[in-house]
Amino acid sequence: MKVQIALNKDVDKAREIIYNYFSNKKVKLEEKAYQTRHVFNISPVKNRAVKNFYDDITNLILDLILNIYSSDFIYKRIGINFKNLNPKEKKQVGKISEKILLNENNFVAEKEYMNEEIKKYIMDMPFISIDGFILFRLKGFNLLIDLVVDKGIEEFTLEKEYKEFINILRYFVEVQGEKSDLVNIIFKSGYYRLYDRDNKKIDNNFFEEVISELEDTNIGDDDILISSLIVLSPKNIIIHLNDEKKYDDVLKIISDVFQEKVFYCYGCEMCNKRVRIERDS
Repeated sequence: MKVQIALNKDVDKAREIIYNYFSNKKVKLEEKAYQTRHVFNISPVKNRAVKNFYDDITNLILDLILNIYSSDFIYKRIGINFKNLNPKEKKQVGKISEKILLNENNFVAEKEYMNEEIKKYIMDMPFISIDGFILFRLKGFNLLIDLVVDKGIEEFTLEKEYKEFINILRYFVEVQGEKSDLVNIIFKSGYYRLYDRDNKKIDNNFFEEVISELEDTNIGDDDILISSLIVLSPKNIIIHLNDEKKYDDVLKIISDVFQEKVFYCYGCEMCNKRVRIERDS
């Protein structure tokens, strides 16, 4: 029993994937080079279960398709369907889409369907030329690429909008100039408090009028915190964290806006823990 896998591109990458995949499995591997194809002959050792062997081969072929061949289809689809993007943007969408596709937690059902198609084929035909199989036999592959690219466009758009939002906030900070020396942010039990360099609480009353004017909008605590920091425009910010919540979204915005001004404290008198302050990275 032997399965032959033929490829017409990226032989070195395919070799790395194949040999790494079978590094702990008992199979015999041979290679043959032809003019337009490179063939890997893979056969199980004696007494190897046939079912397990075909499962392994099926998973391997899917990995080769996703890691070697999918990229061309992704960029081709982007070029056809999103002509309004410039070359740099198309490349960014392509990279995002590839990352989405290769995440094992994404499009699980679609990948399982493709896996079944591959298994049916190799159990009937022990030779597979991957590029031809994708073009003529692999149902669902084009649909998967469409779904991946659509998701890539969505994430690219969100990332672009986020960067524009951050740039606007940075502009406000630059216009303000440095108005205070230091602001400490204490996160505790679902709320935050602001303190100056002398550990005195900063009164947020100055912002209440603005908040009242925006009461019909969905302004939340995170928005108020970021707006307060922009108004205060500190030279440095120390963020004191506890173990209850990491406040990932608002912390990312603060770090992206204020950049090298942000430090993280993981324990001090204000946190009732040992002092450990690190610059944001």
